[in-house]
Amino acid sequence: MMINLELYRIFIIVAEEQNITRASEKLNLTQPAITKHIKNLENYLQVKLFKRSNHGIVLTNQGQKLYEEIKEETKFLINIENKYYGTKDINLGIHSTILNRIFYPCVSKYYEKDLESKINMINHENYQMLTELKNKELDIIFSKKIKIKKLDKNIKFIKLGEWNEVLIVNENFKNKNKKITLEEIKHSKLYMPKKTSETPYNFFDSLNCKYEDFKNIRHMTYKAIADTIKNSDGIGLVTKEFLEEEIEKGNLFILETEFKINPIDFGIYINTDNKFENLNELIKIIKNNFINDKK
Repeated sequence: MMINLELYRIFIIVAEEQNITRASEKLNLTQPAITKHIKNLENYLQVKLFKRSNHGIVLTNQGQKLYEEIKEETKFLINIENKYYGTKDINLGIHSTILNRIFYPCVSKYYEKDLESKINMINHENYQMLTELKNKELDIIFSKKIKIKKLDKNIKFIKLGEWNEVLIVNENFKNKNKKITLEEIKHSKLYMPKKTSETPYNFFDSLNCKYEDFKNIRHMTYKAIADTIKNSDGIGLVTKEFLEEEIEKGNLFILETEFKINPIDFGIYINTDNKFENLNELIKIIKNNFINDKK
């Protein structure tokens, strides 16, 4: 079995810092990830490398011997690796619906430039992605504006535009051609994304209502909502821009309402402490793409 050079690199940094928190900041890894990597190395070598002290962690006798034996060679190999393979990939947090319908042109333009960094697409819960961005496990998030009281000081939201939240029905919906009231909606079968996503939050906030005010809510993905609405008498809550093609074809219809659902901001979240050339290039492409769309 060949051991990953990355494990030795992490071992060297932790040994020199004697503190998981400082090592985490230096390595751009979470503390649990570092602990797991050290454990993997200990299991592979069958030795205990660190022990706890009053000030953090210190090397065991065997850990000290290993450090002395490999520190120069490991740093040399890391320098060689960085020289030839030092390009950092871009980890992009994005939901699949946004990627397929909205963001794909940006990815295409990025790869047209033949840049060395590839883009890894990662789809997690919004709050998890913000944590990963803070820890530099993600480099950028493209999403609706996430409802949160206070962002970490290093996290910045850059607004690119607004999307419209609408209610959709099929062509056979009995009240398709009249404005529907809020009370009627409350007693209808209502399909929407999961409760923790921004679309339901924006809907309830716009109407000054609570989740419990609605009698029959069912949660689905956008695709599932669209497919279900085509064959049912229910109402779907969606972002118009995600299903624009279906609406334009007449497969789905926007329901007129006597109330207003506020538009929702969308844009990118970045960590201002995390900057490198190809990430900056992707950010520029994203900004230009949506600025041009508005013209």
